[in-house]
Amino acid sequence: MGQVDIKRLIEERGPTGKLEGNAPEGFVLIHEDTLEELKDFEVWKEWKHNQISIRELNNKHFVKV
Repeated sequence: MGQVDIKRLIEERGPTGKLEGNAPEGFVLIHEDTLEELKDFEVWKEWKHNQISIRELNNKHFVKV
């Protein structure tokens, strides 16, 4: 049986990983600042074209806290 590398999981998932499983299936928890940032057309365009993900945006805002 392999070992679980907790440090690697935290680095990959970021601070929002601890919130996974709190939202109903098919839903995503989004930081208020992430929603505000998506109002910026350039950020929205990056998200729309898969250049940035909601997880990346969320992690950026959770790091500020």
